[in-house]
Amino acid sequence: MLFKKRLLIIDSSDSTRAILYKELLSSLPDIDIIACGTAKEALTATKRFNFEIITTGLSLPDMDGQKMIEEIRKQQKNIDTPIFVVSGDTHTHIISNDDEGITASAITAYFDKSEGHKALVSFIANFMGKENTVTAKILYVDQSATSAAITSSILEKNNVNFLHVKTGEMALNELRRDYEENQKCTYDVLITDLTLSKEMTGFELIQCVRRELNFDYLTLPILLMTVEPEDNEKTDFTGIFGAGTNDFITKPIVEEVLVERILNLINIKRQNEALEN
Repeated sequence: MLFKKRLLIIDSSDSTRAILYKELLSSLPDIDIIACGTAKEALTATKRFNFEIITTGLSLPDMDGQKMIEEIRKQQKNIDTPIFVVSGDTHTHIISNDDEGITASAITAYFDKSEGHKALVSFIANFMGKENTVTAKILYVDQSATSAAITSSILEKNNVNFLHVKTGEMALNELRRDYEENQKCTYDVLITDLTLSKEMTGFELIQCVRRELNFDYLTLPILLMTVEPEDNEKTDFTGIFGAGTNDFITKPIVEEVLVERILNLINIKRQNEALEN
C-alpha cells in the first residue's frame, strides 16, 4: 500500500517556496508537498490534512508566526506534528516561556536560515528517512457491488494491498487461514460494512473477530462502514463501539477521510507491534 506522506512549507517568499518545493521533490519524490504563503492558507491546510513535518518562518503577512504555531497546536490533526521554525532570529527569542513567546514544547527544532535552503532540504530528508510510504495489508468486507466498487477504486488509486470478500464467513475463514499460516494476524486493518448477509451482519463479524478469534483492538484494528443517519435518527455509538469497533466512517465515502482513518488504524497496529518487539 502507498499513502504519500505530507510536508507543509510555510514561507511568505514566493521564490523561497518555489526553491524548497523543487529541491524537496527532487530529494523526496514520493512525498506530497503543500506550500503556503500565508498563515490563513496554512491553517486551512492543517485543519484538513495530517502532516509528517511542518516548516515555517515567523514573518508572515497576515499573522505572527508564533501565533500561527499556537493555533496549529490546538488542532487534533497536527497536535504532535514536528514543526521546524526557519528563521534568522536567535534561538532564545523563538523558544520562550513568557506570555509573548512559544513554549519549547510547541517547536520541534530550530533551523538557522543563514545555513541555506540546501541544508534545510538535507535536514528534512534526514529527519524523514528514505522510506516515505506506509505499507499495510487490509481485509475489506462488503456485499454491495456499488459500495465495493467505489471503495475498491479508492484503495486501488492509493495502491493499497487489500483483499475484498463479500461475507462475514469468508472474512473469518481468511483470518483463520492467515493466522494458521503465519502464527499471527498479518492483516493491519479490517474494514467491514455494517450490512452484510442475513447469516452474519457487520456487528456480528466484529464480535466474532474479538471473541472467537481473540483479536483485540491492537492486534486487528477495525473500521466499520455505515450509512449516514437520517435527520430524525442518531448514530448508535454504543452499538458501534460496544461491538469492538476501533472507528467508523459513514457513506458516501470520502477518499481523504477513508485514507486518514486507515492511516490512524495502521499506526495503532504499528505502535503495538513496536511495543511487543
